[in-house]
Amino acid sequence: MKKIIKIIAGLTAIILISILLFVANALLGNPVSKAIAQRNAEKYIEKTYPNMDLKIERVMYSFKIGDYIALVKSPTSIDTHFDIDISLTGKILRDSYEDYVLSGWNTWQRIDWEYRKMTDKVFDGPNFPYVSHISFGSLEIKDRDVDLGAIGPSYGLLLKDLELDKNYDIKELARTVGHITLYIGSEEVTMEKACEILLDIRNIFDKENIPFYAIDFVLEEARNSDGTPRQVSKQIEVADFLYQDIYEEGLEDRFREAVEALEEYYEKEDAKRKELNES
Repeated sequence: MKKIIKIIAGLTAIILISILLFVANALLGNPVSKAIAQRNAEKYIEKTYPNMDLKIERVMYSFKIGDYIALVKSPTSIDTHFDIDISLTGKILRDSYEDYVLSGWNTWQRIDWEYRKMTDKVFDGPNFPYVSHISFGSLEIKDRDVDLGAIGPSYGLLLKDLELDKNYDIKELARTVGHITLYIGSEEVTMEKACEILLDIRNIFDKENIPFYAIDFVLEEARNSDGTPRQVSKQIEVADFLYQDIYEEGLEDRFREAVEALEEYYEKEDAKRKELNES
């Protein structure tokens, strides 16, 4: 009887260990398959990109896709970095060189981040006079998924036109593609107040010598003391309101037209979604 109990206990332990190893492998991978992935990734870049100075920064396991990901970088090219997906058995599945490097995506992300750091200094600075929970700048691209060209000008960079590793004049680019997104909380939510703040925002950016081409601006009721939005909150919103249109004379009329245009756009989009859901 004791022998049977020992056998059952031993089998149970083996099963539990096997389950733990299976779970650990599913979540973390294992040293053997990781080493194989590393070796095969090195062979892959030597064969596929023989004339490029590429190094594998690290190999990590992604439990979401169940594969290894090798992070590849060039020590001589700031915009050359991409991933290689590798199966648990070491098979090379795909790489993102074309999607990230050749497409111009990495180059755009680099210069976009440089512009964002400029605008963050304004929004996060001690002298910024407004309370905002969303505030950032970006260099707009025409390749974006959502195009609001129906309510504003079509503008932005084309990724394919960006040059790898080029040292761009960020401020010069921002004059034609710089985009600000800004949500400001206020006890007063009126067209007059929104225009007053918008004029001030332009003056602040002019003073800091940080250009922008257009702004998405939302004036909303100030949030509760704990930072949560009020249960019923008013707001006024415009999208892609041009820098060149932010001047005092007639501003409220231009702003009101932009608000109404955006509301009309949202109504049309809601109607389209409703029609699709009903069909």
